[in-house]
Amino acid sequence: MEHFADTALLADPAQLERAAITTATRTWTWREIHAASLVLAERLAGATTVCNLCGSRLGFLVTWLAALRRGCLQVLPPSGGHADLLAILESSIEPVVVVDDAQLLQPGWAEHARCLAHMPQPGAACPPDAALAWTCDGNALLLCLYTSGSTGTPRAQVKTLGQMARGARVLAARLDREIEGGLPALRQIVCSVPPQHMFGVETSVMLSLVTGIAVADSRPLLPADVRAAFERCTSATAWIATPLHLRALAQSGEAVPHCGLVVVSTMPLAPTLATQAEALVHAPVMEIYGSTETGVVAMRRTALDEHWRAVDGVRVEPSAGGTQVWGTHFPSPQVLSDQVELDAQGGFRLLGRDGDLIKIAGRRASLAGLNLLLQDLPGLGDGVFYLPASGSPTERLVLVHAGKALERAATDRWLRARMDPVFLPRAIIHVDRLPRTENGKLPRAALDELYAAHVLKGRGR
Repeated sequence: MEHFADTALLADPAQLERAAITTATRTWTWREIHAASLVLAERLAGATTVCNLCGSRLGFLVTWLAALRRGCLQVLPPSGGHADLLAILESSIEPVVVVDDAQLLQPGWAEHARCLAHMPQPGAACPPDAALAWTCDGNALLLCLYTSGSTGTPRAQVKTLGQMARGARVLAARLDREIEGGLPALRQIVCSVPPQHMFGVETSVMLSLVTGIAVADSRPLLPADVRAAFERCTSATAWIATPLHLRALAQSGEAVPHCGLVVVSTMPLAPTLATQAEALVHAPVMEIYGSTETGVVAMRRTALDEHWRAVDGVRVEPSAGGTQVWGTHFPSPQVLSDQVELDAQGGFRLLGRDGDLIKIAGRRASLAGLNLLLQDLPGLGDGVFYLPASGSPTERLVLVHAGKALERAATDRWLRARMDPVFLPRAIIHVDRLPRTENGKLPRAALDELYAAHVLKGRGR
């Protein structure tokens, strides 16, 4: 059995009075968080599976700890959608759905699970220190996350608490070397991604648990909201974000005060965008390369380095059909679909995925590479290149975008100067919003539906 020495995770008496969650009205200490998890753990009596759908950082963390104390399998569905959750509930044993807002509950869930609306309340009497601590079985399969489903159906990934804690420690060790003053210089985390996904769990839940760094109970999305969240901070704070958040920030020109670090993931980050973001936050922007299967694998400061460096305990090697990775914080080995090129210094460069390569008029290109280029297109709010799956040798790319309408001639001139003309989009589709997931991913199925609707509309149906 693996045990942990992580102070916040085990409610160490020396850490109990430190800040854990900061809300608009008060600060919750680790003592109060653990006490609140005991209260909820009592309500989870008889549960085998817990679906944690809490929207607030406070509600999520308390539910996370309560489920761990109960030894339940904690499931983080790929979305809060009705169909996704029903499929999980129907295959679960004694499931309980926990939300922190009753309005999040959907009709039909109660037919398959016990539904709890639980928002932690301050002021409850705190048990003695000994009652707050517990022994963690690091080898028990207690956590179930899902892949993004960007190229297909989301796949379940069941993990141990030991794997998650080791991954958070590895991430902490790398960040400690990358920022001035190390991790002790950071007093808080502001997270713009949901905690139900691997990136959000690693950076806003487990990183906090193993380091004791407090997390703001907010999820700012728009640049003005991000700036407001940081204006409430009084010392160096980390921002967990996606390239989409950075793009919106760069377009707004909003400066972000009190920022000590930005950590991004979920999709490739363009070096020019990273440079623009660093100028606005006055802090390093670190990009994570990883997956739901592995957690963090490598990092880079994208504004300064094209090459990735593996985190401690991880080895990366090219292999047939992808890249094989070994690590101390995930079941080894794992095969990732990206192709890499190793450098003499032990780092690597991403070359794209085999399944990502497209062939048009005898020319080949990486769709991810083209979309990375697209990030720099002037005037683009949000956009993606899409290749319809017609199988026709004359099929061409389509540019789907949201935001202000693009001027076709200017767009073609800009793209023609930077890419092979055979990859210029045949059509430009303007939509209200792209069908991104909460983490910014674009599932292929959603794009297929969007394009099919556009074709039908063009035919007058």
